[in-house]
Amino acid sequence: MIKSYLLFLYLILSLTLTSQNDNTKIIEETEKIKVLYNQKKFIDIYALCSPEFKNVIKEKDFFNFLNNNVFTPYSNMERNEYLNKEKDYHTFISHFKNGDLLMNININTLNQIEFLQFLPHQSMPVFKVLNYLYDNKKQTALDSLIDKTVTDYIQSPQNCGLSIGIFDNGKEYFYNYGEVKRNSKTLSTQNTIYEIGSLSKTFCGLLLAKAIEEKKVKATDDIRFYLPKEKYVNLAAGDKFIQLIHLSNHTSGLPRLPEDLREQPDYDSLNPYKNYNKQMVFNYLKKVRLISEPGKIMEYSNLGMALLGIILEQIYSKSFEDLVLEKICRPNNMNNTAIKLTDEQEKYLCTGYNSQGNETPYWNMGDLAAAGGIKSSAKDMLIYLKKNIEEQDEATKISHQSTLNKSNNIAMAWHILTTKQDNKLFWHNGGTFGFSNFCGFIKEKNCAIIVLSNSGMPVDALALKILKYLQQPKP
Repeated sequence: MIKSYLLFLYLILSLTLTSQNDNTKIIEETEKIKVLYNQKKFIDIYALCSPEFKNVIKEKDFFNFLNNNVFTPYSNMERNEYLNKEKDYHTFISHFKNGDLLMNININTLNQIEFLQFLPHQSMPVFKVLNYLYDNKKQTALDSLIDKTVTDYIQSPQNCGLSIGIFDNGKEYFYNYGEVKRNSKTLSTQNTIYEIGSLSKTFCGLLLAKAIEEKKVKATDDIRFYLPKEKYVNLAAGDKFIQLIHLSNHTSGLPRLPEDLREQPDYDSLNPYKNYNKQMVFNYLKKVRLISEPGKIMEYSNLGMALLGIILEQIYSKSFEDLVLEKICRPNNMNNTAIKLTDEQEKYLCTGYNSQGNETPYWNMGDLAAAGGIKSSAKDMLIYLKKNIEEQDEATKISHQSTLNKSNNIAMAWHILTTKQDNKLFWHNGGTFGFSNFCGFIKEKNCAIIVLSNSGMPVDALALKILKYLQQPKP
């Protein structure tokens, strides 16, 4: 049913295509669509469409299509992965809870959706990779749980390798599956280095907490104190201004991405942040419109966290990377964690693959590194998580304090969730085009987990299943 209906929608909507449009708001627009879609606000999505679009498809038909032919079979939209730019539209793979669809979209110069199309997605061939490397000894109950949990993931042909680190009541466990590079016959290890994407945000949150502990700043400081001496009147709503804490808990009102991201020099859709520099950030902040009152609503913002990293650089007169190394990595002997890898560390870096199993370039986050530019290993990340559990310094304690507890509970970058076992889980996930990951810890149970994959396919479900096991009473 969906295939024929999608073809029908394609024939209708293709009538609205105009000349090639390289609009820079495409990525932000897809994020807006995702939020509204998951809230089942299909009419609100329709309101974003151009008059030409509305002339060829009526509101009722649009609602019924999204509700009956997309939401009902596919459920929530989890993320959109940018693929390429065709002549008349941009193409994404929309990853839903129950499968994938291709989404083709274009917006006009008024930022109205003039073309929106969902099509069946030809995924990877349906076969299993049965011969893969692993170091799981399959001797204990935990060994068996891990093996059973990762089997489907590692047998999927688009995936390549996994490194898992577990801390449980004083003991460390490491499990590795697959390869550092496809067909290399080289098993990942606890020292294999992966892009950790948005897990980097927790490092940024901790650095803010350290700046507060060292009395360099206050959490409630107006961020304009730390920007170039120019006017940023738009970074406030009435008497509400953006505070440092708002950048760390995604309540700043700043959009997820800067609207002019594609205007950076030599923009590369496969390496989308590389040349977006500090000056572009400052210029954008002069014209940005806040999407909500600061401190009121949580709207996940890579821009906000990147800006926090830039402000911390200004406060300390050091690069974000130097701060990470000086204040987090070196004191904790995290020797394979960095933004720019040394020649020796490069030897441990694995190759990344997108959700279709194709090799994809590494990301260079440039001046936006605080949002997702760190690379690390399972061994180093487990050290980091153990330090979070121990809370031996005031800064770590500060970084764990809840700063927003409404529909979302969040500390300084760390998301906080009460599990079904009534424990408090601090967690974050992340991903680049070629890597995905999840980390979390539960202080009451003295346990933590890091899951790193050199594939764009999410690993959250794997980690959460293992965390459920770790919360069970020990015999």
